[in-house]
Amino acid sequence: MNEFYQALTYVNKIFYEPNHLIINAIQEEAQNSDYGAGIFQLNSKSVRFRVAKITPNKIGQFVVFWEKDQANKNQAFSYEKATDLLVINTFTSDNHFGQFVFPKEVLVKQNILKTPTTKGKMAIRVYPRWEHPTSKQALETQKWQLAYFIEVNNTNRFPGQELLKLYS
Repeated sequence: MNEFYQALTYVNKIFYEPNHLIINAIQEEAQNSDYGAGIFQLNSKSVRFRVAKITPNKIGQFVVFWEKDQANKNQAFSYEKATDLLVINTFTSDNHFGQFVFPKEVLVKQNILKTPTTKGKMAIRVYPRWEHPTSKQALETQKWQLAYFIEVNNTNRFPGQELLKLYS
């Protein structure tokens, strides 16, 4: 089983099914397959799904999300065509698991989605709660990102209310 379906199966079992969130219209995104990339409908929301990667020399996890333009060049996703939510899953070797659930309105405000006046970004670094960045920029990034983060741990095994708020 590839990374996208493996991650989606896990997330469905831990987050979606227990909270009566139904997945439909699943499509894998081949261009970002190294990051468990896909799109699906979750109840009434369209979702772009990714799995972030741990990098050896930097705090935080790295994730890409781009598409090809008419000239076959990589470009940031546009606000007009963006899904309702960008969901970035974070896993660690010591059993930390969490999700960032970013609404497209937040992504455009953070200049991540392309608009007529903004270039957008094709990749970002995410900073889950268990990461402790030291640079000013990383701390500022983590601060806004954590408002959209949900973690599963021993004390928070089924974070239903918190999760549903992020997906509403």
